[in-house]
Amino acid sequence: MKPTTKKMLLIACVLLTIPFLHAFAGSPSSPGGEIGAPIDGGISLLVAAGIGYGAKKVKDARKKAKQDMGKEV
Repeated sequence: MKPTTKKMLLIACVLLTIPFLHAFAGSPSSPGGEIGAPIDGGISLLVAAGIGYGAKKVKDARKKAKQDMGKEV
């Protein structure tokens, strides 16, 4: 399995766990009965967009480095 595929699989697993964390954030059975801060769809979308933007920047940087390496030879 390629390293890129492993990274994308890890990111997908993390993003898929966000709804489950949200479901238990305000659970009345939590210790102390405290209600956690709600994590709605907007924050999840911002996190996903940030991860996507970061991945694109890394991909572009690697592509540029590979092209620069080819010019030096």
